[in-house]
Amino acid sequence: MNHGAYATGFNKENNEKKYTWMQEKSYFANQEDEIRKNEEKLWNFIEVKPYNSIIKQYIKAVEDRHLKHRYTAPKWQSIGIQLLRIFGK
Repeated sequence: MNHGAYATGFNKENNEKKYTWMQEKSYFANQEDEIRKNEEKLWNFIEVKPYNSIIKQYIKAVEDRHLKHRYTAPKWQSIGIQLLRIFGK
């Protein structure tokens, strides 16, 4: 199961870890506030609030007689990932 970015708090919490090791002498130290604001905007944009699409995929995966290699949700994030793979990103 490949799930997209759902608003569980895990993605944002995991993302915050990088600031614990950032040193005062880091190249990015003086840009930390701006980076945090931009990342917050990004997560608020891409994280999906309702969980219906992932729940449907889990049920489909459990009940499917012809299993797929991968079940993905939400669809718009799945399509975006595939496009990034095609263009080598």
